[in-house]
Amino acid sequence: RVHMAHIGHPLIGDRDYGQSFFSKANALPQAVADAVRAFPRQALHARLLAFRHPSSGELVRFEAEPPDDMAALAEALSTL
Repeated sequence: RVHMAHIGHPLIGDRDYGQSFFSKANALPQAVADAVRAFPRQALHARLLAFRHPSSGELVRFEAEPPDDMAALAEALSTL
């Protein structure tokens, strides 16, 4: 999160490192800006995690679709 904010791309909803995004939201179309401002948490989701199990060496893989609120935010952003 801090690295993304440092390079000028803060996460939507990040209250610690993403405050500058709220001023960037002013440049967005009104409907998108409203969706960004209303998002109640960090817009951060791991859709896929995979790693080798340390004991067995087996590839362990977990997938999770984005939650509904994040999917709605992504839909609003896709109009840009």
